[in-house]
Amino acid sequence: TDGFIFQGGGPAGLACATTLGKRGINTVLFEKRNEIGGQFNLAKRVPGKEEFFETLRYFKKQLELTGVDVRLNSEVKCEDIKQSDFSHVVLSTGVLPRELPLKGFDHPKVVGYTEVLSGKVSVGNTVAVVGAGGIGFDVSEFLSDPKGELTSSAPVPGIASEEEIKEF
Repeated sequence: TDGFIFQGGGPAGLACATTLGKRGINTVLFEKRNEIGGQFNLAKRVPGKEEFFETLRYFKKQLELTGVDVRLNSEVKCEDIKQSDFSHVVLSTGVLPRELPLKGFDHPKVVGYTEVLSGKVSVGNTVAVVGAGGIGFDVSEFLSDPKGELTSSAPVPGIASEEEIKEF
């Protein structure tokens, strides 16, 4: 059979699988978690990035409309591939957070962005975010506004007084 098996239901896997489905190509998407979306499920928790909810809703509907066979809580095994008639396998398993070669990186108080954004860990009132790229910014936004409103320990936007800076 001319068809595709996908491992990974994140943004890349969803885009490719639904495109093939629209073309009428037999497609099976395996996702090891209990929901599609991959890193989008973390991104949608960041204040101001709620549009990822809509993106995931769109892809769920597209999977349904295009007839892609979605298998949640499943991973492709070599045996599955050998026993299938599919001619192509696509691995779209996403990214892994990198480990920084910094002294103390293995300390129990050092946690990664996936643990923070997923809610697997909670952090204290004083946090150092290492990295000023998109993920560092998103984690900072999330920590200062985890439920859509500023927490009592977060700095108020605007100009802070010298006393507020010293206290913080």
